[in-house]
Amino acid sequence: MDVPDYLRIGKIVGAHGLNGRVRIYVVTDITARFNPGNVIYGYRNGIYEALTIAEFVPQKGRFALLAFEGLTSRNEAEPLKGVELFIEGRTAAQWREELDEDSFYYYELVGVDVFLHDEKVGYVSDVLEAGSGNILIITRINGKACMVPFVEPMVDTSRITQNRIDIYPVEGLLDDEG
Repeated sequence: MDVPDYLRIGKIVGAHGLNGRVRIYVVTDITARFNPGNVIYGYRNGIYEALTIAEFVPQKGRFALLAFEGLTSRNEAEPLKGVELFIEGRTAAQWREELDEDSFYYYELVGVDVFLHDEKVGYVSDVLEAGSGNILIITRINGKACMVPFVEPMVDTSRITQNRIDIYPVEGLLDDEG
């Protein structure tokens, strides 16, 4: 499985205060990636820009405050709203030991075959982060896409090493009508 060049770890949602801090939404479970001195990448206008972290302050839920070296005013921080934050894919391996044994990166799910009652119904084409949890986008064999909440009762990843996910969706979720 090829590692992507960059892995998304957060998104800047706005400026915070007067000293150049930004408020971010964190999508990684490994917050050590935001330790001061670490280099992450902001993506905007098709370009990845290296940013060195000066300060990281966790907030309620999945939010945090972040300061970057060289960013010292609100006027410099405001244009960063909406910038996606990434780490280099090749560095993700160094964080592998931080993950739980049954955890994996989203890119490892894309392309995995999906089965319902031991019958292949499609493959995972994307993983979306929604406010209430993550959602698997499954491209069905008939070409149609459907969304399945990525929750333990509906998704079994125990055979991920065999390129297989088993799903147990609520009745009607995979109906071809409508």
